[in-house]
Amino acid sequence: MNIALFLDCWSPMKNGVVTSAQQLREGLARRGHRVVVVSVQAKGYASDDPEVLLIPQIEMDFGTKQGFGLALPQRRMLVEFLRKYEVELIHTHTEFGIGFAGRWAARKLDLPRVTTTHTMFEMYSNYSFVLEFKSVWRAFYRHYMRGTSVIVAPSLKAVKYNQMVVPKLPVQVVPNGIDTARFMHAALSETEIAIDRARYGIGGEDKVLIFVGRLGPEKRIEELVSCLSPLLKRRSDARMIIVGDGPSLEGLKAEAIVQGMADKVLFTGFVDWKVVYRLYCIADIFVAASLSEVHSMTLIEAAMCGLPTVARRDDSNIDLVIDGENGWLVDDDEELARKVEALISDGEELGRFSRRALEISLRFTAERHVERMEKLYRKTLAAFPYRLEELRDPKLLD
Repeated sequence: MNIALFLDCWSPMKNGVVTSAQQLREGLARRGHRVVVVSVQAKGYASDDPEVLLIPQIEMDFGTKQGFGLALPQRRMLVEFLRKYEVELIHTHTEFGIGFAGRWAARKLDLPRVTTTHTMFEMYSNYSFVLEFKSVWRAFYRHYMRGTSVIVAPSLKAVKYNQMVVPKLPVQVVPNGIDTARFMHAALSETEIAIDRARYGIGGEDKVLIFVGRLGPEKRIEELVSCLSPLLKRRSDARMIIVGDGPSLEGLKAEAIVQGMADKVLFTGFVDWKVVYRLYCIADIFVAASLSEVHSMTLIEAAMCGLPTVARRDDSNIDLVIDGENGWLVDDDEELARKVEALISDGEELGRFSRRALEISLRFTAERHVERMEKLYRKTLAAFPYRLEELRDPKLLD
């Protein structure tokens, strides 16, 4: 098959969407398929891959520190690119400029279009006042989804949202996955873990909590640190590492100093994905208070490094965290702090949760993600254009 992925982010940008798309492209290529990419031109970056078309854009970052902008696609160039590689199916990953370019191209070339819901934009109103008006956003979303053959939902949360907003369109669940070999190059030895811990001033007996992700208000990092502050202050052996960059970083650093926790809460800033696993490996528990996720890649990464998770209960992560097996899902921030303290106080349970986290993480490998997407692509091509109702079958990808 010849597939085109349309995204509004690509190298050198780093986020879960880019990681997922790159893994999908590489996995499909290993299976003999050609996957071309249409994305945006980041400032100062040029791709030497002829199968990647980067569209100029007007950067309008909205405070995300990611380099997002308004794409300016040239339709003739786009059609020539897709025809050159004999693209059979378009897979859009964004509701904005590049996504609409994919929507137009699918109609122009009479191709099936698969669309993935990656982000709950209704939770991102801090970046644009327009997102405060759900009816406006949902009308826009329904317009964007017109012509979609099938929606890919990474989680139950995404399924429920799409069934509510665009109920006439088929939805199939394809959870996110991580390429284990690419993510964790090799398991760290006890000596390496001790050296890495010492680099951050962490003792061998210290209990380390970790959060990894973009630092924005929708991730509720301020609330996470606030609810864990009493625990961090009370226990001399408790530390927290916050990995990532974003608009909230400087405010978080300043608040840690005001609260007298500069030595308890460690900020790494941006860390390349190729080495971030080393930080997971020196931690004991992954913590998260976000309610804006669709299907968290960082929860999968943490589990692959043997970390139990304590997080807020949300339909986005009920398949990732199983209560009492590899962590806890909690209903409020205060309960999150209580569960974390109970877990770091019980070494036997912590070890049991860690082993179970590794087992559960095997459900979310990149290979399994690629297998399901390959099957969905084939089913979509077979059903297009007159039998798309077949794509509603809940057992379609079994």
